Amino acid sequence: MLLVLLLLCMPLLLGSRTQPLDASCAPAACGNLTITCLFWLLGHHEPSCGYPTFGITCDDPTGATVPSLSKSYLRLLDIRYGNRSVVAFHSGLVAGSDDPCRATRFNVCNSLALSPLAVSGANWELFFCNNCSRAPPPPVGALWLPNNCSSTTDAWSVHIGRRYETRPVGPAECKYSVVPVLPGSELRAWDNYVGIVGRGFLLEWTVPGDCAGMKPAPTPYVNNLASFRVCLLYLSHLVHF
Repeated sequence: MLLVLLLLCMPLLLGSRTQPLDASCAPAACGNLTITCLFWLLGHHEPSCGYPTFGITCDDPTGATVPSLSKSYLRLLDIRYGNRSVVAFHSGLVAGSDDPCRATRFNVCNSLALSPLAVSGANWELFFCNNCSRAPPPPVGALWLPNNCSSTTDAWSVHIGRRYETRPVGPAECKYSVVPVLPGSELRAWDNYVGIVGRGFLLEWTVPGDCAGMKPAPTPYVNNLASFRVCLLYLSHLVHF
């Protein structure tokens, strides 16, 4: 009797198994995004189909919910394989876009310090500055945040800079924060802020490691094999873009 029950239940057990991951690394879609090497779709591709930290989480295949990069705060609006760049926004800023004070609490570029993605110099920037004792005054047209953004009595000024710069140190005797934004952004009133941070900013990636000279070791570790496969995938995809 037990054998009969097992035979009857076998199709149900097999049908309940999750579908195998796609080891062919064929392109996949999430909304309007085409996901292919060096990116890979979590739950669809094998992780070896792309760079380890370039896995994309697609919570909504229609794209109504913007996909995230490796379940992080970065939400991907566009992937531009031809020039190795992505357009993304910081979910923490957009979710609180009615509260510009959030942007004064961290620097977006600092959170990318260990990432193969780098903020592109083609961006412009929202420059927030506070409590300056020796720096020049903010430019004409700068906006001011309410005093409750800071523990000090000084308000934060913010303006659009038409050049994104990485700064090893801030302006003299100042607190500051920088948010990269796409070129062409205009901040004439706080009503513009929501649209500016929602449009995102440009990030660029480089070829992982020395792909041109990489070859698998005679007895490679898994990481070496994975890196070698990613390089082969990447180099083979270059001819298509």
